[in-house]
Amino acid sequence: MNAVLKLRPMDPDDEPFLRQLRMQIDTERLGLHYWSPEEQELAQKIVDMQFKAHNAHYKEVKNGWETKDNIIELNGVPVGRFIITGGCEEIRLCDIAIERQYRNMGLGQAVLDMTKKECQESKRPLRLHVDKQNAAYQFYLNQGFRVIEDHDSHYYMEWDPCGNERKIIYSFGSKMNG
Repeated sequence: MNAVLKLRPMDPDDEPFLRQLRMQIDTERLGLHYWSPEEQELAQKIVDMQFKAHNAHYKEVKNGWETKDNIIELNGVPVGRFIITGGCEEIRLCDIAIERQYRNMGLGQAVLDMTKKECQESKRPLRLHVDKQNAAYQFYLNQGFRVIEDHDSHYYMEWDPCGNERKIIYSFGSKMNG
């Protein structure tokens, strides 16, 4: 049996799913599952704040850009979120998140491949930020992304379908050969 992968526009009815997905990601990232039962109320407040903060951030990021805010579905079941924005100069991968039980199935790869194809057709680079501690950093390197800026907590990366390479990487305001 073949699985059907589909991207569909996010709508307000997706909020419970998106809250659950954000909770799963933040629980993993912050180690909230190791907190004591007494600390779980605080953990829930942190997750709620994170959800609200991410929504506010995405609203700001999407302002003034052409945006695709999608739910990733597998056989009609929501399994992730995918947001890209762009203008005439670039496409930005703002978020890609897959539920734990659907990871390592090639879903993120398939979505990234679709986005790279769009970049090739429009001759625009694909750019993203990734936390230095995120395992996705190695994934993006394997996909041909290059670090174009190095910040304290994250890298700014680029995949250029035209093969143009930036010669300078900026790190904390200083120039380094790239």
